[in-house]
Amino acid sequence: MKVDDMVKAKSSNTYGTFIGMRTFSNRRGGEPYTCAEVMWFDRNAPNGDRISTIQTNLLEVINESR
Repeated sequence: MKVDDMVKAKSSNTYGTFIGMRTFSNRRGGEPYTCAEVMWFDRNAPNGDRISTIQTNLLEVINESR
């Protein structure tokens, strides 16, 4: 997956643009985790933003950017 690829959430017909990867630290001292950031075309994240994070394995690339 590359920046600007069009992606689809596997569990729905929700499409968006892959923005990049984001790594979060675990406050309890565990391993950090990384997930994808996507700007959705037809929905907002729970906090109202157009960009949200999602597990990478829950996305499929629809159209690769060049």
